Amino acid sequence: MHEKLGRLAEGEPLQYITGVAYFYDLKLSVNPSVLIPRPETEELVEWIIKDNKGKTGRILDVGTGSACISLALAKHLPGMQVEAWDISPDALALARENAADLGLDVAFIEQDLFRFNSGDRASVYDVIVSNPPYVTTAEALKMEKRVLEHEPALAMFVPDNDALVFYRELAALAARTLKPGGSLYVEISIYYGREIVQLFEEAGFDEIILRQDISGRDRMIKAAKCHG
Repeated sequence: MHEKLGRLAEGEPLQYITGVAYFYDLKLSVNPSVLIPRPETEELVEWIIKDNKGKTGRILDVGTGSACISLALAKHLPGMQVEAWDISPDALALARENAADLGLDVAFIEQDLFRFNSGDRASVYDVIVSNPPYVTTAEALKMEKRVLEHEPALAMFVPDNDALVFYRELAALAARTLKPGGSLYVEISIYYGREIVQLFEEAGFDEIILRQDISGRDRMIKAAKCHG
């Protein structure tokens, strides 16, 4: 106990000390190989569940981390098959552990978004979701020290000169692999909502919705692909 209190006093997040985080209605194991799930991401999950309740099909979660998004969707959308990618073997090991603990079925795949060849997977997904890295160095200066020092940089940061790099790649992936009528859902930086909407418009999505979080900040986008 004394050791844990010392770690807490030094700024280590409580969730890493206990190894547990709560997300939606799930109890998840977490460690420093994954981001600690955030309430804003619960709002994104809620949006997807409301839009897809009772439906069948396939969901892809890109950059799954602890698998908080994919497992919540697997639980609440039982008619959907859920696939989840991450580039980090350590994150995937933890994600698989969480799925096993919860008795939920998700297909986890080690996959780099930037190296995926979609040639054999045209129009296969009904939903693609991602909470990708989106924090620039300039934004990092405003972040809490405990986040910067303890949470995985791989899951957070993007180059200052290309803050939308992941959204551009996600738009390209979704354009190729979403079924007609499918949708891409993403969490975003509060600073780039309009720019990402424009990027998705230029990528050919038919209906784009920018939504605010409970604090009134631009935080998530849905981009629908109405036509093949």
